[in-house]
Amino acid sequence: MAEKKINKTERILSIYHLLIYCEEVSFKEMTDLMPGSEKTFSRDIELLRNTGVPVYYSKKKKAFILKKTGDISSDRIEMRFPEEKTKILYFEKIIRLTKMMCEMDSAEEPEKWYAEMFPGLSKRTMERDFAVLNAIGYKIRYKRSEDDDIGDYDSPLNKYYCEWPYNTYGLETFYYF
Repeated sequence: MAEKKINKTERILSIYHLLIYCEEVSFKEMTDLMPGSEKTFSRDIELLRNTGVPVYYSKKKKAFILKKTGDISSDRIEMRFPEEKTKILYFEKIIRLTKMMCEMDSAEEPEKWYAEMFPGLSKRTMERDFAVLNAIGYKIRYKRSEDDDIGDYDSPLNKYYCEWPYNTYGLETFYYF
């Protein structure tokens, strides 16, 4: 099978997607679904932990588990930010994107939701964040014309619409069997 090309952010968000939808995620499952090694995935999970995602390793199950108490965004643990500005900006991006993955699917108006959740960020940053999620399979698309296959036929134009992959293995970053 040819190796699929995905970047670090797409890989981290894909791991997070697995953690949300699976009770446990093993290294084997990650290596079967995406390009990368155990060492790479360990670093990715450590980065998720540092951004406050409550991921734990169960020696008994030999898998990673996302601690869930109901509201995923309130389950976050203490964050450990790096000191370098570029790394801080990257951490903030991962925090934003994981929050979007958990909470934005029910937003009637994704653009308004984003502006309320992340005040002070530019529309261009929002569009970049939307593009990252689109790349992995979380579709946030803009309906420009009646011909766009977005929302219902009667859905208003010039508006963003969300389509989340509720299938555990439905991301575009995963290998297809």
